[in-house]
Amino acid sequence: MKTLKKNLFIPFVLGIMLSVIIACNDESGSGTALTLSSYEGKVKIGDMASVQISLSDPESFSKIVVKKSISRKEVVDYKKELNVKDIEFPYTFQEEVVAGDETGVVVYSFYGMNANNLLVDASDLVLTVDLAEVPLLLKYDWKLVQQIIQGEDWATPDLKDDVYRFNPDLTLEWDWGTVFSAIGLEKLNACCSWDVDQAGAKVEYLYMVKYSVFNTASPMITKYKVVQLADRKMILESHQNLAGLGPDFSTDEVVMETYEPVSKTDDFTPYRGENPDNYIIDTCNPGSYK
Repeated sequence: MKTLKKNLFIPFVLGIMLSVIIACNDESGSGTALTLSSYEGKVKIGDMASVQISLSDPESFSKIVVKKSISRKEVVDYKKELNVKDIEFPYTFQEEVVAGDETGVVVYSFYGMNANNLLVDASDLVLTVDLAEVPLLLKYDWKLVQQIIQGEDWATPDLKDDVYRFNPDLTLEWDWGTVFSAIGLEKLNACCSWDVDQAGAKVEYLYMVKYSVFNTASPMITKYKVVQLADRKMILESHQNLAGLGPDFSTDEVVMETYEPVSKTDDFTPYRGENPDNYIIDTCNPGSYK
């Protein structure tokens, strides 16, 4: 009989304890959740970062404090407070992605506070920001991978071997690599500078300026329409006089060039194999060719 009572008593106690635990969990976790429609995303400069905030029990919250950090460093001059009573949920939070955000991973943290200014719940929106176009251009060196003229790819090995470097002072450098054209046409030109036309953060046109070593008085300016400068690719469209290539070519041929970024290295050598002093152009004046 004692054994039977003991066997009945143990499940009874365990049942009471389990009920208490469930009740405590319900009391502490139910109706106090702050959730987001998404918790991560990929954006670029000029985009609107957007997320919907939901509260399972708005009456448990007094306000939502929004803070911003970049690579775990808080942006001290950024702070927003949303008064829960003044808005309807789900609430759409929007913020423009601005220049500077691309320097790291951007996190918007949403802190749900009660009337006593105590934290009830919190959630983070983590954004990966693509580099703005000019910073992307400057961060990498660039190599030609494709050159389409009249539907055919004219990117020969000597052209694909070249590396271009765009410097912050608008100077343009050129490493010929180790593969040269049959008659060494590369060695007849010197790089001078680059420049852009922009609409906000968007690069609309890119200019590259070179000089013939036999005519340093007249710059050779090529204006490119920037079709794409993102996602590890630069696509440029230009109109060039290619009549010298033969009767099948005109003075206004459309040339589509695709470049890929490569990491900058100490091995970059302007005018590789030649004396770079021979390619200094006194008349080169970066920033004056648009």
